[in-house]
Formats: sequence, C-alpha cells, structure tokens
Amino acid sequence: MFNITKAINRRVSHSIVEQIRDAIFSGELIPGDRLPSEKDLAEDFGVSKASLREAFRALEALGLLEIRQGMAGGAFVSKVDLETARNSLFNYIFFQNPSIQEFTQLRALIEPPVAELAAGRISDADIADLEENLAQTKKKLDADVFYYELDTYFHHRIAEIAGNSLICFVIDSLKNALVIMKQQLGLGREFSLNVFNSHQRILKALRDRDPAKAGHEMMEHIKQVEQELMAISNEDVQLNPNPDEPELNKKLITKARKEESTKKRED
Repeated sequence: MFNITKAINRRVSHSIVEQIRDAIFSGELIPGDRLPSEKDLAEDFGVSKASLREAFRALEALGLLEIRQGMAGGAFVSKVDLETARNSLFNYIFFQNPSIQEFTQLRALIEPPVAELAAGRISDADIADLEENLAQTKKKLDADVFYYELDTYFHHRIAEIAGNSLICFVIDSLKNALVIMKQQLGLGREFSLNVFNSHQRILKALRDRDPAKAGHEMMEHIKQVEQELMAISNEDVQLNPNPDEPELNKKLITKARKEESTKKRED
C-alpha cells in the first residue's frame, strides 16, 4: 500500500488523483497492483465514495487506472498506453487552438534536425519502407484520395529512424492535429501533389545519406505547407474535433473569411 493523507483540497477528488498518481510515478504502485476497496480507500482519504469514484474516473481517463467489474473487479494500476498519451497531447493542442505559424515554428525546431539524424542512421530496409510509403501515396494521389495516414507515417518513420521515441511521440501528435486542419480546409489535389513532391525530395536526401540536404528539404517542406495553409485559411479557422462533418467545417471557414473581410473594411 502507499502513504495516504486526508484529502483537504477544495475539490477533494483532485487531492486523491494527485496522491495516487504520485504513488504510481514513484514506484510505490506498479502496473497490475490492485487498490484497496472503495470503502477502505474512502475511509483512508476521509472522503465520500462519490468523491473517490470521481477521482477514479479521472485517473482512468489519464490511463493510470483500469476499473474492472465483477467479483474479481476493482481499481487496478495500468500502464499508460501510447494512444492515450497521444490523445491527451492532441486534446491540449486542440483547446490551445495554435495558429498555423505556431505549428510551423515547432515543426521547424524539431523536424529538420530529426531528418539530419535520420540521414546518418538510415538503413537500406528503412529506405525501402519509405519508398513503399511513397508508392502507396502515389496510388492514393492518382485516385484523388487524401492520404493523411501515409503522410503521417512518412514523418513518423523518419523520427523513428532518428532513434528518439519522445520526438516520435511529439511529431505524431502534431501531425494528427495538422491533419484535422487540412481536412477542414478541403485542400485540393495541387496541395497533395506538392506534399508528395516534397516527400520525394526528402527521401532522395535520405537515400543519399546527406544530413544537410535532408534537413534543408524538410525545412522547405514545412515552410511550403505553412504558406499554402495560410493562403487558404486566413489564420482564423479553429480546429474542429469532428473532421467528418464537412458542412460544419465549411461554415467555420466561411464565417472566418467574412469576419476577416469585415475587419479589413473597418480598418
């Protein structure tokens, strides 16, 4: 068991979450451990079962607890899976509503150096994998289908080749958020073709094992994407977590453009 103090915060569930989370991070609790019964924990924390359950729900959403039902049920410590963590970062990005320039600044700090690292470490098998990615991308492009999964994988794979799992995680989250923006804006074939051509140039630099060229081509790709998104979005379209709703997306974009036009007339 881990050390427990009475929950005295204004919202006691926060105190419970912090104590259990700290116990997990410190190693007092490890994945697979079963927490004491609700009755015992509620007494130890000095709270109601309702407050305890609220804390459990929060910990479950964070991926730190798994609540099982039945005779062998209870609250069990779980290992945070990658998808849960990635979704948490994406949710943060969504609610911060970063501008296109902010996306670009962060990508420019991370991805060109990553491409340089990858160029020095890439194997023939890695090159073959990326070549297959572009071959599949070309098929999607010819069919006029938005190839966001292949686009995301291309950048993920380069970070993976560079050998840094943390950078991989950040790039995946950024790309997922950027994909939502691209879907909202209804980008056409020309944009997709430009991305494909950029990926080809990046791959050539990687194939040549040329770090400087790989970093340069990645930077040029990031800048090109920014310019094209800026030209379409007017910087005022917010991320919508439901990209499968084209009518809502169209309304957002139309509203943003009308507001921009009105602002210019007032100025």
